[in-house]
Amino acid sequence: MAMNRRMRGWLALSTATALTSAALAGATAVAASADPGTFKKDSGGAVASAFNNVGITDSATRSKGQLDAAGSSFSSASLTAAGYEPGAGVTAAGIGFVLPDTAPGEPDNIAPSAEPTSIKLRGQGNAIAFLATTTSGNRPFNVTVTYKDKTRLRTFALTNTWTTATPDPLELVHDAFRIPGRNTPAAADVNTDKKYGMFVSGINIDPAKEVKEIEVSGNGLAHIFDTKIVTVAEPFNVDSRGGRTPQPNSCDPLIQGQGICDAQAAGIFEKGDPSAHLRYTTQNGVLPADANAFYNEITPLSSTPASYFMTNGFTGGYFGIQELEDSSKIAIFSIFGPNKGQVPDDKLSSKVLYTIPGGNLVIHGEYAGGPSIRIPFDWQLGKNYATMITEQTDKSDGHAKIVTAWINLKPTDQAPEWTRLMTVRTERPATQTNLSGLYSFIEDFKRDNLFTGGRARTASYGNAYTYSPAKDSWVPLNKVSFTGQMSRLFSIQNDAFPAAGQPCKVTETVTGSSIPFADARSNVNSIWNTASRSCQDPGLGAPVAAARKGAPLYVQETVASITAAVSGTTLTVNGSPYANDEPLLVTVDGASVATTATATDDGKLTNTAISLAAPLPSGAHKVTVTGKSSGLSGTARLTVP
Repeated sequence: MAMNRRMRGWLALSTATALTSAALAGATAVAASADPGTFKKDSGGAVASAFNNVGITDSATRSKGQLDAAGSSFSSASLTAAGYEPGAGVTAAGIGFVLPDTAPGEPDNIAPSAEPTSIKLRGQGNAIAFLATTTSGNRPFNVTVTYKDKTRLRTFALTNTWTTATPDPLELVHDAFRIPGRNTPAAADVNTDKKYGMFVSGINIDPAKEVKEIEVSGNGLAHIFDTKIVTVAEPFNVDSRGGRTPQPNSCDPLIQGQGICDAQAAGIFEKGDPSAHLRYTTQNGVLPADANAFYNEITPLSSTPASYFMTNGFTGGYFGIQELEDSSKIAIFSIFGPNKGQVPDDKLSSKVLYTIPGGNLVIHGEYAGGPSIRIPFDWQLGKNYATMITEQTDKSDGHAKIVTAWINLKPTDQAPEWTRLMTVRTERPATQTNLSGLYSFIEDFKRDNLFTGGRARTASYGNAYTYSPAKDSWVPLNKVSFTGQMSRLFSIQNDAFPAAGQPCKVTETVTGSSIPFADARSNVNSIWNTASRSCQDPGLGAPVAAARKGAPLYVQETVASITAAVSGTTLTVNGSPYANDEPLLVTVDGASVATTATATDDGKLTNTAISLAAPLPSGAHKVTVTGKSSGLSGTARLTVP
């Protein structure tokens, strides 16, 4: 497939318009110029002629549902019971939409994919509104508006997850309706205790120009059931930064003017370069049910202090390489802890089973007690490196799985030197799950307001695989979706053109103002298929023995080293390594003597003085110090004369 054709679906930021949706002005709903009660169908069936997905089924056609990979769909019976039969009108945010006038099980919505879908929507107004939904997150989709004078507006709109139960606090998306239950291939009208809905979103357009057509593109996860050109009393709200973080003010160049938006952006938007993400899946879009390893490769091409090139992200943690603020370089692996209150306070994190000697163990407060390991790793620009995450189920009480991070300390063109960084027995999630949510990103983690032109972070990612024990083979992750956060000060390039000799690589750049904003390329949830015969199977290059079925559990526990001394009623303990600032439990002969002691900010105990209720009796005593977050434990013996 020609790459220039695919690039048509990319978001060209020439208009600097970002995520949009219908807004409410105070308590007043957006009002369409036409009477919403007329519910006009689109002229010439432009929307219906572009339908490419089935979103509404009945009991006889439920197997045809396509709203998600599991084959879910809206229940036609539930829709009809709520007054939304085929062809019925829907008034939402003051705008009149029309539901598809199609039989259950027939195509009834547009699922924007990597190839742009043309909708011959013609007319004039100040906005284009969408009736849409998604089954996965808050999903944007690219929109290109072509005017009759041949000029174009490239922007994107947002829709909400169909199970969202509360109104959008940012008013970027507005509720259309919610109905109980859904259909699945296995049964009709299931999950009737939950409600599933559609939402209104939209974009602002030039009211002085006539629209000739629009094109929509994305990753197939958004579903558009109707769209129309409207004239609204208040412009659609714009999240100018392209994220979900509330902004002090919203700004749309079409409404407030480009100069005002640029000036405003300089004061309130990004404190650092925005982040860009890659998300991985297989050729058919579904990870193997027993996936238990995520192998990836990265070639860092340009860097700057405070750069994080994350290679192996997954549900529950992430792993990658960094350039720190002092220009030193490390590898870092972090596990997300459970939210406080979900587990007892003395079990705020996963159990650390192994840390590489010399590694710096940290407990991240931002991750609710999750452990992180850091080691010096002098990676070089232009060199290709391999990293891997493996998971093994853990059936012990209260745990879900055991996760290990591996890194090849040598570039991939040299003999491999695979090293294990850390092994963790997780307590998140609370139930056993397989490897999921695979992604990478580039990040400015300092966010220091230094918007210097020419500062760029660039890396090529690729040759990603997951492992299936049932198949005893690597499965390529050759579909990549791009996401990114955009501001008017900085640009993201998710460059789908592979570098010479690297057909499996996807290069992305996060940069300062050295790339003119109007010339920047970014992509919201489009998919580039990297399938290529020249991709290299990790084969024996990765420690596949760690992923194969029946692989031994790595429970080589790290034991802290401590010393203890007592004088009268004062007990003093020293030791390491514990997690930075973690709370400690101190016992003498098995009885707790302190529950409020903490490690220092470098994970050490230095003359930690503990007051005893009474002097220890003569004889030998055992002092044990256990980290409440890391689970690391150390023991010392002392003798009282």
